[in-house]
Amino acid sequence: MISVFETALVEDGRIRLRERHLARLGASGGSPEQVAELDAILTDLCARDDQPFVMRVDVADEGLTVTTRAPRSTAPVRLPTHTGYDPELDIRRIKLADRSWAEAIEAEHGGDEVLLVSADGLVGETTRAGVLVLRVDGTLVVPRLRGILASVTRSWAVDVTGAVEADVPLAELLAARGAAVLTAGRGVIPIAAVDDTPLARDPLFDALHTTWRGLP
Repeated sequence: MISVFETALVEDGRIRLRERHLARLGASGGSPEQVAELDAILTDLCARDDQPFVMRVDVADEGLTVTTRAPRSTAPVRLPTHTGYDPELDIRRIKLADRSWAEAIEAEHGGDEVLLVSADGLVGETTRAGVLVLRVDGTLVVPRLRGILASVTRSWAVDVTGAVEADVPLAELLAARGAAVLTAGRGVIPIAAVDDTPLARDPLFDALHTTWRGLP
């Protein structure tokens, strides 16, 4: 199989959306045995006493490997843009273990999380997370699942908010009533600015983050 990985925040003895992580591994080519092994690893991680931390489990034919790190800040993010989103690159729908492409892009921007846009100005995702946008008309949208990761937190946000998939031009994001990044390590984090343009902030995203934090 292609080497893939799962990441999530381990906090208070739980991993939010755990079943979705297991299901995604299966959908990414993981065998039933690998899914069962990941499930057992998650149980062990939830029993550790050094929480909170973000876990990463790499899955390959050679076996499963666990690493951990401290959680990142949950402050609103300021995102530089980079023309690096290709809607036709379907392999990006899988959470590939090789993240050198994202690391190279972030290195160009001082190590910051970066918003990826296509050559014709469509928003895809960031180098670390999915994107949720509240349009001026009050519609919640996520970029179409073309050339972007099938994010666990994205799928949950779509289910609980009724957000629809749509093309999201960068100009529409900049004019939106608000937007957030969606990540298993941080939750629902408002986007404060894109390049030098501040974004509006809608309380919907703070409420959605509170809902995410309360997940079992």
